[in-house]
Amino acid sequence: MDRGAKTDLGAVRIHKNVIASIAAIAALEIEGVKNIALVKTIDVGVLLGLKKPKGISVEFGKHDEMRLGIPLVVKYGYNIPEIAESVQDAVRMAMEKMIDRTPKDIDISIQAIEKG
Repeated sequence: MDRGAKTDLGAVRIHKNVIASIAAIAALEIEGVKNIALVKTIDVGVLLGLKKPKGISVEFGKHDEMRLGIPLVVKYGYNIPEIAESVQDAVRMAMEKMIDRTPKDIDISIQAIEKG
């Protein structure tokens, strides 16, 4: 969970799932992005159906810096580096607007290409 901010009335904490959802919505608004890929790691919990495969990763470093990993499925025929940069920009702007945080890193990994 994000360490959040303190106000006069108490603490505001934003769960990693909320941050991942913001990133997913921002990424999916970019033309050429087909979907958010599920990263299927070898995890006993995933294999047994106890856990869902991971998509967007949200991590916080020692000094509370936010790092995002976004696996994408891109539509065939689009310029991949341009899409990746557009997603990074859109996600950064969404984070700044919605949670007043700027991610230190937004790593994009293209997991697949699909037609239209």
